[in-house]
Amino acid sequence: MTGLSAAQRAIVERAAGVTRDTIAPRAARYDREAVNPIESWRDVWEAGLLAMAVPERYGGLGLDMPTYAEVVRTIAKGCASTAMTIHMHSTVMRFIDALATEAQKRRYYAEVTERGRLFGSWGSEPALSFSRTLLMETTIRHHEGGWVIDGIKHFCTMTNGAGYYLVWCALDGMTDMAKALLVAFVPGDTPGIETDGTWDTLGMRATYSPSVTFTHCVVARDAVIGDVGDPLKVGVIEGFALGYAAIYLGIAQAALEFAVEYARQRVFKPDPLPIAHEPGVQRHVGELAVQLEAAGLVLAEAAAQWAEVDAPGRAILAAKAKYITTEAGLHATSKAIQLVGGRGAYKAHPVERAFRDLRTCTLMVPSVDRMLETVGKNALGIETAMFKVAGDPPGRGGAP
Repeated sequence: MTGLSAAQRAIVERAAGVTRDTIAPRAARYDREAVNPIESWRDVWEAGLLAMAVPERYGGLGLDMPTYAEVVRTIAKGCASTAMTIHMHSTVMRFIDALATEAQKRRYYAEVTERGRLFGSWGSEPALSFSRTLLMETTIRHHEGGWVIDGIKHFCTMTNGAGYYLVWCALDGMTDMAKALLVAFVPGDTPGIETDGTWDTLGMRATYSPSVTFTHCVVARDAVIGDVGDPLKVGVIEGFALGYAAIYLGIAQAALEFAVEYARQRVFKPDPLPIAHEPGVQRHVGELAVQLEAAGLVLAEAAAQWAEVDAPGRAILAAKAKYITTEAGLHATSKAIQLVGGRGAYKAHPVERAFRDLRTCTLMVPSVDRMLETVGKNALGIETAMFKVAGDPPGRGGAP
């Protein structure tokens, strides 16, 4: 927590306390059952952290990005799924701040501060999940009652758990996202939302993210926030990746801490000393400690610069942080199991869950290749952004 004030550190310590006392002890059960971590969400709300991205004037904490990243990283050390869902919710809060009208802000922020409701963000589709182009095939069109939405979304985090979902759509019949993209809040109990509930994944099981189908789903006129193309212009979408980086780092740090504690205690006879005294173990721990410290410094620097740069600048910062935490995290969680040995594969040990969670959540867009392209283009002086947007001229990287 280098560089944080006493007040900022106190908020992070609050997150550490609730994570240690209630969130972490539930993580294995939620992982096993693959259900929304509702009790942990309630604890986050009661600790005042559900509103950490809500501006202070609306009753929230209004955390800056360095403090926010530390809070998310801290929660991820205890339960990656809780951290991820809280991060998705918090990023939606930032979209509200950037795009919503005053009336919309008062309405939606009160849902969080007064009622403890969560907000999801549903954007994943084949063109976003499996290519490098941001293209929404879920449609939205005018309706006498407001708007009507039709389409299919994948990886719909917090299905059946959040109060509202920010659904990413395109105006019916249009493919140029700069002129077609709209985001609309859909209440969770809106008729026309259906899911088969299929969510049996390697890791991040308590994010509960099955596919969802919208069939003639009608929402009110004021459900839309901002205008066409606005969500890609305000420098918020890049925050998804920065938060992912904090989560990856937290998961990996938890795995390393477990391996270190195990090495300090585990004795194999006839040797009288714990395996922590083995030079090979020391070298492995030293390697991982240095790699995670380096990744943490990149993340901290990105968070520190966040408020001072524009959207393309944030894309570069987020790409660097997500890339290095992906690579360091995958290596650390794998090597941590190797350090523990065969017992590391037991589900009773959190290092096994850390390995599965890290491998799963690092698949989230933008991909490693896209992050490297973004950083490389910037180094070469080529205009770039986090996503290539459908409708962009050839050769451009997209313009969030």
